[in-house]
Amino acid sequence: MSPNKKSSSKVRTWLILAHCFNMDGRAASQTITDKIPFIRKAGILPVVLSAPTGTRDSQFPHYQIFSPAPSGVLFEGRHIIKKRFAKKSLEKSFKALLTLICLPFLIIEKVFVQLDSQWSWALSASLKGRQLIERFKPELIYSTAGPPSTHAAGYFLCRITGLPWLAEVHDPLIQADEYPRWHNYFFKKWLEKKIWSQADAVIYFTEKARQSAAGRNPGKKNAFVLRPGAGMPDLQDGQYQKRPAMHLGHFGSLADDRNLATVIKALQALITENPAWKDILRLDVYGTEPDPVSAIHLKRFPLPKMMNLYGRLEYDPVTGKTGRQQVLEAMCKTDVLLLIHGDAKGVSEYIPSKLYEYLFTGRPIVGLVSPGSELQTMLRETGHQAVDQHDIQAVKRVIAEQVARWQASGLENSDRRSRYTVDETVRRLITIADKVIR
Repeated sequence: MSPNKKSSSKVRTWLILAHCFNMDGRAASQTITDKIPFIRKAGILPVVLSAPTGTRDSQFPHYQIFSPAPSGVLFEGRHIIKKRFAKKSLEKSFKALLTLICLPFLIIEKVFVQLDSQWSWALSASLKGRQLIERFKPELIYSTAGPPSTHAAGYFLCRITGLPWLAEVHDPLIQADEYPRWHNYFFKKWLEKKIWSQADAVIYFTEKARQSAAGRNPGKKNAFVLRPGAGMPDLQDGQYQKRPAMHLGHFGSLADDRNLATVIKALQALITENPAWKDILRLDVYGTEPDPVSAIHLKRFPLPKMMNLYGRLEYDPVTGKTGRQQVLEAMCKTDVLLLIHGDAKGVSEYIPSKLYEYLFTGRPIVGLVSPGSELQTMLRETGHQAVDQHDIQAVKRVIAEQVARWQASGLENSDRRSRYTVDETVRRLITIADKVIR
């Protein structure tokens, strides 16, 4: 899209920096891509600068650039190869070839620079962003991430051009109790200080994350909490119906510090007490394979015929459905949705992004949470259940209650609508941006 002089003087334009954009099923991508239709509806032209890992959008100016460092080329190249080649054999072959080409340079990089794979995107994004600012004359730089390099590019462009800068921090740059070691920690510490000293407004997704950052960087007034929210697309097949078995569904990633161990032990205890429940209880896992901790517990506490592993759902050429559409339809059909907070450092400053989609489905949610966390408060305020993620008896009791309800009459959708909508989020975002611009 090439703006002419007449349109550039009237159309409000934002330069949006988002390393992850239009990546099916990626939380960092969904957070911004879901906002775009509402930003456009408000009369704002988004000029998006992202990595080439997602699908290029043709409805507005969207530019994609590589990270120039070997780690970035490898990271982004592997995503492109996965997207381009449907055959697994070809995908693996090209990924192996790319790895071999990058390996000598990658080793040299890692000796001198111990940063994440996307760090160098800040350099190429700053150069390209400068060109886009000259061309489109945006009123605002909006960095939303994702990788810290996104905000580093926002900082560089703000310093170069003097444009207002709005930084939206998805995950805290500095985790609570994080040990200060290696370059990555000191880079993120430096970047957080620059965000708080130079950005005209900073947005966090939880109050705890905002408070922690404020404690490290006193004096910033324009720091806000803005829940990312969700929007439910039109689904072809997402109607809930009671099935012969009650399905517990977990959607999203698993890791050593966010695993199914408590759920597995609770289910094993339930079927030991009620052997017939083997036939009416199912645990569906979408988006990932069992993490090492979950795998160990499955060996110790097997769940015969009860566990279904669906892995990561990708675009289906037969139905034309994206992976995200398939996941949302599966959520809507699931009897009870499981949400696991985890034990990662800084978990109190984090809310799983799946919560907002869960709330939109209207299905019952059981959250395994850290006691006293914002996640616990949000679940209870919205009429759902939250239990201590390490209390096996509490998890067992809640699942048994859901089984009893399911046996009696099924678990119908809640009539309570989620108030965490993308529409409302964008409305508040534009209010913040307008104050910044003025």
